[in-house]
Amino acid sequence: MRIDQQQPGFICTHTRGAMAAALCAASLFVAGCQTKPQFRPLTSEAPPPPVFVAVTGDADCQVNQARYALGRAIDAPLLEEMRNRTGSKSARTSAAGAPLPAPADPGRLTIDVDPQGRIIGARCG
Repeated sequence: MRIDQQQPGFICTHTRGAMAAALCAASLFVAGCQTKPQFRPLTSEAPPPPVFVAVTGDADCQVNQARYALGRAIDAPLLEEMRNRTGSKSARTSAAGAPLPAPADPGRLTIDVDPQGRIIGARCG
């Protein structure tokens, strides 16, 4: 039987392949439109800005001098540079939101770090 003499109701092999490809493309397009993006930095869901708190009194720690390191990955040389720039006696890191020990030293720089190791805030004490 020749191609132009096919029985009624049968679809040509080429047409069947094209229809399958179009159906796959349409389903991927619809699925892509239905998924919600996971990262939306310009929405109200963005985290609050980092907090830099200076302790009043005779503290030597000047936390505003640590702003340059915001968003950088923490390591020992950066920690020492931040301690030197702020004029603090010592420095330590803490997980963001983790409670700190009760005795606060106004001359100590405390750096808040996110789970990826990036600096998200700093404070004296």
